[in-house]
Amino acid sequence: MRCDLLVVGAGPAGCAAAVAARRAAGGLAVTVVDAAHFPREKLCGGAITGGGLRELELSGLALRVPHATATHAVLRAAGASLRVELPRPAAVVRRLEFDADLVAQARAAGADVIEGVRLEAVQGDLAMTGQGGIRFRVLVAADGVSGASRRALGLPAGRRVPLREAYVPAARQRDLVFDLDAGLPGYAWRFPCVEGGRSAETCGVYSSEQVGGLDDALARFAEREGMQGEGRPGRSSIRLFEAGGPVGKGNAFLAGEALGVDALAGEGIRYALWSGRIAGRLAALGLSRGRSASLRAYRARLLASRSGILLELGARLAGRLYGPDPRWRSAAADRQVAEAIAALVSGEFPVRPVLGLLARLPAVVRAGGV
Repeated sequence: MRCDLLVVGAGPAGCAAAVAARRAAGGLAVTVVDAAHFPREKLCGGAITGGGLRELELSGLALRVPHATATHAVLRAAGASLRVELPRPAAVVRRLEFDADLVAQARAAGADVIEGVRLEAVQGDLAMTGQGGIRFRVLVAADGVSGASRRALGLPAGRRVPLREAYVPAARQRDLVFDLDAGLPGYAWRFPCVEGGRSAETCGVYSSEQVGGLDDALARFAEREGMQGEGRPGRSSIRLFEAGGPVGKGNAFLAGEALGVDALAGEGIRYALWSGRIAGRLAALGLSRGRSASLRAYRARLLASRSGILLELGARLAGRLYGPDPRWRSAAADRQVAEAIAALVSGEFPVRPVLGLLARLPAVVRAGGV
């Protein structure tokens, strides 16, 4: 089997890459393979921030599944709770429905999506799968934290951190809740969602470091929130984006969680759509002009984009907020800080609010917090 562009992974990054490539060069032969059969479940809070909805549109994709809408975020830190308006509302989806619909949109765009096919090895321009070899000109590796693409390309596994989540079949609130008092280098969350046409919630804990005790942290959080004994708890992990880390190898680009997610919020969907879109379009334009893949050009496009700037800044900010100095965490209880974080996750005026946040935090810390 042969194709121009081979995409490994049919999640948000893979589907964005496939659709963006087909939009950039309609005659391009695009093949997408995934080890799973869709619909398939994936542990994820499911929040698509305002910045993520923008990336969805730029990718040529649409939000067509049931979802909850959140107009406010609640940031809890140092015993305080601040509710701030999101400059752009967020949508919260169930990945079972969302990912399956993205696959349908990729097929409608002309991509050949093959389910139940696992990548085993990459040898030059040949991808070995459980159903035989596939020749390609460019490869986009978008198979997530547990996929084989990074290993097959000879790249390091990257920085993986744990995640725990429970689905709660009843909704008590409509905000995106981020609780920094969960007793770990990260936060606990409560997000509204829609399940079977009814309002529900997900709750979970995210750590920006590889630590133990997340099951206990989730249990404590659920008990504090009055949700103990509810839901279906699950364990997973995510790969964090590393500044200066690999973006691919040879004629292969990394995208989505194979590249890494936001260390500040653990946000994956937005950055999957972003990196997949850029990888797919860049590959398609290069192929249509008879050029090979350029990792230098890919890295430059990533870092020069709006989401790329926020991803870099978020990685630096996470090290401060989730670090050992408790004054930085307590600084998050400052309203200006909370509003700046809300602007950051919404993708609104990306540089100014984040630079303002970075300038504001030291003053709050020097004052001893709030």
